[in-house]
Amino acid sequence: MIRNRAYWPYYLAALACTLFLLILINVRIDGRLFAVDQAIYRQLQLLRAQWLDDILITVTQLGDTLMVTVITSVVALWLLVRKSWRTAGYWVLTIISSAVLNTSIKAAIVRARPGDMMYSGWSAYSFPSGHTTSNIVLYGLLCILIYPCIEKRAARILTVCCAMGFALLIAISRVYLGAHWFSDVLGGILVSTLILCIAGARYHAGKTHTLTAGAFLIPIVATLLIVGSIHVWHGRHISMQRYMPPALSSQATGNTPPPAAAAPAAGTP
Repeated sequence: MIRNRAYWPYYLAALACTLFLLILINVRIDGRLFAVDQAIYRQLQLLRAQWLDDILITVTQLGDTLMVTVITSVVALWLLVRKSWRTAGYWVLTIISSAVLNTSIKAAIVRARPGDMMYSGWSAYSFPSGHTTSNIVLYGLLCILIYPCIEKRAARILTVCCAMGFALLIAISRVYLGAHWFSDVLGGILVSTLILCIAGARYHAGKTHTLTAGAFLIPIVATLLIVGSIHVWHGRHISMQRYMPPALSSQATGNTPPPAAAAPAAGTP
């Protein structure tokens, strides 16, 4: 029984990998999932509201590449200062590996985003969602590392819910803002699940360091509050332009798209 429990992360990783491959194949052949993607995209764009845009643009900014890089670096330095070498190594390698894997898949699939998001290079590709993959890996790994360090069960549950809730909110913001198709985000969730299962199982299979939850939570919260506030304020104008709703974007340029272009048929690639 104990041996079977030790292998459950690998079973979950295999399931996530299988589901991801099914979605990847569907994306490559523009299968039925593409019709679902378009339907969700159209419905969410119709529900766009200025107050919700303001909130979710802020959320998506707090989950971009700059913020993930800064948070990863700050926590790694914090761990190195505390001489937690193995934990720091797992922390950095897992997050870097997720970024490399995500970018490699993007470059191989070359899927276009729902609209022109002012991205360039590999960032212009859509599948899978980089925001989703990197943030679920970051905050999921945070939960894996500090879960054994929290004594009270209620505190454990609260920490996991807050961390993963924020990561999932970032994923939702990507679909709502029209930066990704729903299947892009779903693919990112599965890739990050695969990575977390393997990384978590390998980390806890070896010697772990005795750490407090504050060793992770303090630098992460401080970085989000200080660096995140500056980043959101400094990049607000560009983000508002990038994630402008399609209808507002058309009005701003003086070009009103025809009805067929504004609401393409479900089978249109």
